[in-house]
Amino acid sequence: MKKIKYDNIPEWAIYALEYGISEDTSLDDEHRTLVSEFIKSNFPNGYIMEVMWNDHTEFDRYPAFGKPCGTYSVNFWIDN
Repeated sequence: MKKIKYDNIPEWAIYALEYGISEDTSLDDEHRTLVSEFIKSNFPNGYIMEVMWNDHTEFDRYPAFGKPCGTYSVNFWIDN
């Protein structure tokens, strides 16, 4: 497996990335689209993720997707 690390995953997206977009009822349509496009663009064949809970930024001006917000470092594992 190959590890891909993102240091800027929005905190609001963690649940949807971990459990699925349909499971996160707190997301609005814009955020659902952002998460869905992120997954399609980066992990079309699926992934396993590991959130680095101690590696948190209170305010990140340049998150992986979306507007400025708090972010976490996340390791994504994919099949080669």
